[in-house]
Amino acid sequence: MIDTYNRLQILKGVLLLAASIVCYAVAWMFFRYGLAFVFHSFRLPATLVPWLSLAALAAVTYGGWRQWQRGDGFNSYIESSLFHDLGDSGGAFMVEQQTHRITGPAYLLSQIFLGGPLLILRALKHLCQRLPTANGLETRLHETLGILRAANKWQSIEDHPERRLEILMLAQMRKIDFSTHTGIMRIKALPAHGV
Repeated sequence: MIDTYNRLQILKGVLLLAASIVCYAVAWMFFRYGLAFVFHSFRLPATLVPWLSLAALAAVTYGGWRQWQRGDGFNSYIESSLFHDLGDSGGAFMVEQQTHRITGPAYLLSQIFLGGPLLILRALKHLCQRLPTANGLETRLHETLGILRAANKWQSIEDHPERRLEILMLAQMRKIDFSTHTGIMRIKALPAHGV
């Protein structure tokens, strides 16, 4: 059970790191070639373009890290500051359509750019969430899961103080349901086919 969970966390981490690299590559190409086009249009020397592109990536990375620190991640277009709802009139509808032609691609690019830092942070989270492979832990997890399944009801985590660590690990592996609706952590084992 632990080995399967840890392998899944490693796989998720590696895939997210690969996706992050792709997002950073897209952001680099956008800034590198977009700035080169602007500099060329104004007949300016392009020697600063790579450095400005790196500065833009640093700003994107900082912005992604700040968003992660606030507990935010990716947001939908409707939740973003780029979405505008002007009402239901015909004129407002036409203005919205024209606005969305610009803000839609801008939103998409912003999410791809933020994908670089956010996906790296998610990957690190998955890699850090691997469980230890201590002697006897696998057996204790199976025993605890068997006890919780035998109860077949919602119960307080306080009913099993000696198995608190195992219960938290099972919750992390999503082998049991948990709820803090009443202020006390309550748990219930998932059906046996979930193992």
